[in-house]
Amino acid sequence: MKRWMTRITVMVCVWCLAGCATVQTGSKTMKSEPAPALNATPLSRTAARLSNDTGQHLAWAGALKDQVLRVEEARTIENTLEPLNEMWMHLEAVHSECELLANVHPNDAVRGEAKKSVQAAAEFITKVNLDRDLYEAYQAVDLGNADPATRFMVENVLRHFRREGVDADDQTRDRITELNNEIVGLGQEFKRTIREDRRTIKVDSREGLAGLPEDWKDRHEPGPDGKIEISTDNRDYQAFRTYAENADARLALYRQFYDRGYPDNLDTLTKLIRKRHEKARLLGYSSWADYITEDKMIESAANAQSFIDRIAVALHPAAQRDMAVLLDRKRKDEAGATAVEEWEWHYYENLVRQERFGVDPQIVREYFDFPTVRRGLFEITSKMFGIEYRQVRGLDLWHEDVTAWDIYEEGKVIGRFYLDLHPRDNKYKHAACFGYREGVAGKQIPQAALVCNFPKPTGKPGSALMEHAQVVTFFHEFGHLLHALLGGHQRWIKNSGIPKDEWDFAEVPPQMLEEWAVSYDALKLFARHYATGETIPAELVENMRQARDFGKGLHWARQLFYTSMSLDFYNCDPATLNTTDRMVELHHRYSPFPYVDSVHYQCNFGHLDHYSAIYYTYIWSKVIARDLLSEFEKNGMFDAETARRYRSAIIEPGGSKNAAEMVRGFLGRDFSFDAFETWLKRS
Repeated sequence: MKRWMTRITVMVCVWCLAGCATVQTGSKTMKSEPAPALNATPLSRTAARLSNDTGQHLAWAGALKDQVLRVEEARTIENTLEPLNEMWMHLEAVHSECELLANVHPNDAVRGEAKKSVQAAAEFITKVNLDRDLYEAYQAVDLGNADPATRFMVENVLRHFRREGVDADDQTRDRITELNNEIVGLGQEFKRTIREDRRTIKVDSREGLAGLPEDWKDRHEPGPDGKIEISTDNRDYQAFRTYAENADARLALYRQFYDRGYPDNLDTLTKLIRKRHEKARLLGYSSWADYITEDKMIESAANAQSFIDRIAVALHPAAQRDMAVLLDRKRKDEAGATAVEEWEWHYYENLVRQERFGVDPQIVREYFDFPTVRRGLFEITSKMFGIEYRQVRGLDLWHEDVTAWDIYEEGKVIGRFYLDLHPRDNKYKHAACFGYREGVAGKQIPQAALVCNFPKPTGKPGSALMEHAQVVTFFHEFGHLLHALLGGHQRWIKNSGIPKDEWDFAEVPPQMLEEWAVSYDALKLFARHYATGETIPAELVENMRQARDFGKGLHWARQLFYTSMSLDFYNCDPATLNTTDRMVELHHRYSPFPYVDSVHYQCNFGHLDHYSAIYYTYIWSKVIARDLLSEFEKNGMFDAETARRYRSAIIEPGGSKNAAEMVRGFLGRDFSFDAFETWLKRS
């Protein structure tokens, strides 16, 4: 697509569905051309074009900020909040798009330029957050006739200004600016090191692949030396840890997988923790953990630690129960075994699920061919939310594997998303939903991208069979995407999509949608044998549910180890922190498995950057999700009225109200731990 531009010193077009914008900048007037059509999205860029577009977005944002600061009459929603909303739209456009392209674009130069653009946007945002005149402009707006969502937005923005140090002296604000820039750079370096650190092991022959699916073996041919290479890419690693009978190779690949990022990220992580601690101290907080939790549902680091302690007690019986079963099974292979190692966990868990519950994952995956799963996910969410998906063709996207889709409701486009779902070199290795454009009611529709690494179809039936765990991941990440798009129709960009402050609510909708990936009412709609077309048997799905329940104690206990590492690293004095020593100590305290010597989990734990101290979010959200799910379990997974209430109360508000208020709106009460603790006890 051509992005419309006019050269009048600085000019950027707002990406929206309709309308124009005019901004006064001194003696010059900058007027945007009419908004470009929705179906023309230029996501494939040269590095030079990306740099140019970033510069124009930032210049336009600066012009809007200056316009607001020149207002001399009484401040109103129209002369202050509206142009500032547009300013944030430009800043979000740069940050979101470039964060996406830095993780997915196949061209090195574009990825490098995207990283620079993210840094430039972050520097601009830091200046905005420390601008006292802008803070006072927000503060002076007459909200006498404002609606609750506008009041909520302004209150949050003012709190964010204060939390960023707008009231600090000049020297402190200058240092905060330096720290913010350094934190962004260190975070980018931490994630880049993980993304690019692809490691491999080799097995001597095909016999070394015993236990693995035939289609997996077919993708791993011997090299010139006659040996077969297995990588730490998720698609290799997850299958190998589950099926490979070769214990020595499983341990070797485990070590390589969990040592990615080492040793480089040891220093990067230490610097990142220290910079954040310094910023928190400058702002009057005892630690970064106290700072980052203050505006979350949990409210403080002390509350987060209390939550961890409570969950540890609740999880202990379930984890012990699961471990006893695994150890009993291991003793059939090794009489007198006293422990199950973490690198043996998924292998023995798979054997137990086959032998105790009659669930063979290699048979299960035959019902989950990738194209069928995608169609099923679309069908289920269409049915739940009353929406329709239509593919958009002919766009210039960043890779040939990427597809674009519009969401329709009552004949109207309400969102667009991009699916980048198959592995390739230099691409983000895990699964995530990336923002592309936050929606703003009447101005621009919400857009987002799903980035995963699922099997790629070759045209041959059964060429892209998915593990059921991958199906669950697909549903989970699609839950994030729907939250961003269906909740992305607010007047104010700060209220739009996934909540900006209460991140510990962000995992609730995706954890909810996971449950439709294990419900027979949902699976029978699409899960069919790739060769025979047979619908997945109800008995098999029930066995899968029981098998999935079996491992939950160990899964969440291990998650608690990562949760504790996240909070603890950012809740101590970094001057005395040795991340390896502390990680080992926390592993002994919280993980249900023995520590494997010389493995550096913290060096490839990417959430230590963007989630920092709040990885507890996943378990916290699980507690809430189990409570919300009780309404569907009571009324039916496809009950139309329950789905309508869920969308209205939880999804559509986006970030326009407090999460606790949304939960009360759906449940009619505050959430409780009861459903989660009952679920843990269920074996």
